[in-house]
Amino acid sequence: MHINATYEHTPILPYADPAAADGPTLPPAGCAKTGTQCVSVSTPVVLTPVADVGAVSVSCAGEPAATCTANAEGTACTVTLTQRLCVSIPITFGVDHTGGEPSIGCAACADGECAPCGCGQ
Repeated sequence: MHINATYEHTPILPYADPAAADGPTLPPAGCAKTGTQCVSVSTPVVLTPVADVGAVSVSCAGEPAATCTANAEGTACTVTLTQRLCVSIPITFGVDHTGGEPSIGCAACADGECAPCGCGQ
């Protein structure tokens, strides 16, 4: 609710009773109340994982090892070379998020009815 700019800067004047001869009077005392209501506000937030793999680098660690195996006939050999490698894989982990539409509901205390603040505390 927006109050008109004209009224935002105008002081509130006391109630003037046109029947009073000796100036303005205030209205008779009444029962002023302020209503309150508790509400529940929710909004979903969807989290998704992020992993960014950087440039992989590889370097040799030590000398290669060789093994040689001959077949049963002695007509061929299988040479297996094994090299230890140092592999560096830079990864940046994170989380992206997306906000959903918020929702609101009355805070209920009994029978699903909306209740004033303070109920059930």
